[in-house]
Formats: sequence, C-alpha cells, structure tokens
Amino acid sequence: MWIRCSLLLPVFLQAFALAWPCLAEPLVLNFSHIGAPGSLYSLSAEEFARRVSKETNGAVQIALYPDSGLGSDTAVVTKLLTGEVDLSILSTPMSSVADEFGVFEMPFLVHDRDHVKRFRDKLVYGYLSPAAKAKGYLVLGMWELGFRHIINNQRPIEGPESLAGLKLRVPNGNWRIKMFKAFGVDPIPMEFKDVYAGIESGKIHGLETPLDLIYGAHLEKVQKYLTLSYHIYSPGFFVAGRAKYAQLPENVRLVIERIALEMQDWALAKGAELDAALVDRFRPLIAVNECDRLAFTIQSLPIYKEYASRSPATKAVLKLVFESDFSVHSAQH
Repeated sequence: MWIRCSLLLPVFLQAFALAWPCLAEPLVLNFSHIGAPGSLYSLSAEEFARRVSKETNGAVQIALYPDSGLGSDTAVVTKLLTGEVDLSILSTPMSSVADEFGVFEMPFLVHDRDHVKRFRDKLVYGYLSPAAKAKGYLVLGMWELGFRHIINNQRPIEGPESLAGLKLRVPNGNWRIKMFKAFGVDPIPMEFKDVYAGIESGKIHGLETPLDLIYGAHLEKVQKYLTLSYHIYSPGFFVAGRAKYAQLPENVRLVIERIALEMQDWALAKGAELDAALVDRFRPLIAVNECDRLAFTIQSLPIYKEYASRSPATKAVLKLVFESDFSVHSAQH
C-alpha cells in the first residue's frame, strides 16, 4: 500500500473535517519500535504521532512504545500479522520477510541521502511494497534508521583485516551475517535490547549500528573505538499488518498514508542533523576513525554476486540502486 495520498487529500478533506467529531472516543493505534528516547526512530514516531493527532483534531491517537515496548523486532514482525501491533518501524527484519529488502544488506551500496531520494520511489513502488503485501504487510513509508558504523572495545578498524576474530553483534538477517563472516568476524545475532549486557559480559566485543542507537543505549560507556564506516544504509520501513490495517476507516487510512509519505524527507533531514551532532559529541569520549572503504568494497563483491543470483527480482533491485547513483555521476562527467 504505497499511495500518493497527497493527490487524494483535497477530494476528501471536507469529509474528513466532518467525520472526526462523530467519533465517540479517540481511535488509538499502538506503535512499537526499538529506538531509545532521542533516537531517530523515536523522534520520527513522536513527530508522526503529533501530526496524526493534529490532522484529526485528536480523533486518532498514536500510542508509542519505544525501546521494544511491545517486543523485539523479531516479535513485532509476527505481531503485525496477528494484529497485536498496529504500526512499527522495521529495518533488517524486513529482509527476512522478502528477499527484495535484502538489497539494503549489501555493503557500501548506498552513498548518501541524495542517492536514497533518487531510487526510493521506484524501488518501493516497483518492488518492495508488492513483495511485502504478498506476505501480509503494508509498507506505508520508507523512513530512516541510518548509516551503520562499527564500534568495539578491542581496536580501531582500518580495513577488513582489522575485523578478523572480533565478536560483533549483528541483527538477525542472513545477508548481514554472510557479510561479516566474509570479513573474518564472528557475527552474533542478538536483539538490540540485549547488547549492553552482552558487551559487559564479554559475549560480544562490539557491534555495527547507526550513531543514534549507540548514543541512545549509552554504548560509548562500554566501548573504546568508533569507526565511521558507512558500510550499510538502513531505511526504517514504516509498516502495518495488512489484515488489521484494512479494517480502519478509510479517512483514517488516508491520513496515515499521506503523513507517512510526508515523513520520508523529514526523516532523512533529521538523520543527517543527528549524525553531524553525534560525531562531534562522541569525539571527546571515544576514539573515532574512518576506514578504507575501497578495501571493504572489493572484498564485498562475492556478496553482491550471490545476492544478485538469488532471483530476477534481487538482481533487478540491486541494479536499480546501483544505476541510480552511476547515472548521476556519468551525467556530471
């Protein structure tokens, strides 16, 4: 369900204004995500809830459950189908729902947020939304989790050889596990809520994750080295369960869908703002360096080949994202 709702809104606006006061009590939808307060996930959810309440004069309220309030990402993937969770922002778990989402598990593929804007609509309209819908989910928007970096308590990461032997937490996604195994890492799937304890116990040396999740979980207190690797760009897919969502009144669905799309560029801008502020905040607290991205990219080529060979769809989405950046650079020269 990826609808250009802004085109439909003027037709229904007058009906909406009349419909909201008729509700006897607010319609409450629960919204669970893994982000801590202050994270991009949390700020995005709060902004979405504010806009929905304002648009509906308080007739629709979004009850927020940050910090995995209604369960881990893995649990929420199931709860969206059962109707226990109404809305969520999901990233890596969507690659387990459909192979097409695995394109965002490919290392060093997405260069920057302008690149995201160039491929976003074609990718979601043409591939991701239909794939999710076939599995019982609706992708209502592509927000952001962010660019991922590597943080650990053993050593700075310069190139792939620096990763050899490290025990790093990774999300429970097949392609992320494959990627880090190729770099010599012992990848350990673990829910984000368990990471801090995992570091303290020595079960893991560190993890790869966006800066705002590092900050929100206070991981700089138990880690020594932050490598700004930008190795993966993780969208935050704003998702609903198809069956339960279809039961909502049409005017409610149209408002949710329009605001979800409006939030896309807001999330990109807020993500860039947070990244800049957090790098400055981390520098006095932890050693910060950048890695040899070319060396990592070269070592990642077998992962690209394996993913592209999965199906015509995986090859097509990989080609779409790659060429959306290549075409711009070609035009500049």
